[in-house]
Formats: sequence, C-alpha cells, structure tokens
Amino acid sequence: VNLRHPFVINDLEMQYSLMDRRNVFKILSQHGVEVPKYAVLDRESSTNVTPLVETVDSVEVGGVVFHKPFVEKPISAEDHKVYVYFPSSYGGGSQKLFRKVKDRSSEYYKESNVRSTGSYIYEEFMPTDGIDVK
Repeated sequence: VNLRHPFVINDLEMQYSLMDRRNVFKILSQHGVEVPKYAVLDRESSTNVTPLVETVDSVEVGGVVFHKPFVEKPISAEDHKVYVYFPSSYGGGSQKLFRKVKDRSSEYYKESNVRSTGSYIYEEFMPTDGIDVK
C-alpha cells in the first residue's frame, strides 16, 4: 500500500480506530459530518475523572447536560449494550438495545438510572420516526 498508494476502500488498520466510539466521533467531526451533542464519561482513566450528576430526568457529564430521552453507549464499539433512557413524563425506564437474538434487538426495563460502572458516551436522542439508523 505504501509503495503504490492505491485507492483504499477497506482500510483494515482504520478498523481498529473505529472500535473506540470516541475515535468515531472525532473522525466524523474532522470530515465535516454532523454528530449529535455528546460527552464522554471515562471511569477507567485515573488522570481524567469526569464528573457525573444524575437527576430524575437528566444527567450532566463533564458540564454537558442531557435531558431524557438520551442515549448511553459503551466506549467500546464491540459492546452493543446501548441504552436509551426516557423521561418520567413518558413513564421513565430505559430501552436496552443489543445484538439481535431471534426476532428481538431491544427490551424495555423500568430502570431509569444510568449505569454506575464502565465508561460511556452520552448523546442526545435523535428521533427517527421508525427508521432504523445504525
């Protein structure tokens, strides 16, 4: 590749960068692609502790406030356990998304509190009117 400089369609080295959702947001932004408002909660870094403040209908991550509904995604793109949290005015709770098993790819839970362990990206919920967006 370095010798001939071909047009690369499937850059296998780039695939490793895409396994970290923080990198995905960074790459999209660098290329002028709009991304939703987001903040990173990194509980694994000993030097950069991001404060998290949770209320009934919102979370504040590093000074950025997200009102429910909002999305909580693990930093690792290999982890498909993405949660959507709903406001109390809609009955609260959360929708847990996961890799499809038979005919299901999500399940509703009454739990409205964000996860207390692990590192996540929080982003505003973007309604899609039933369109499946990956």
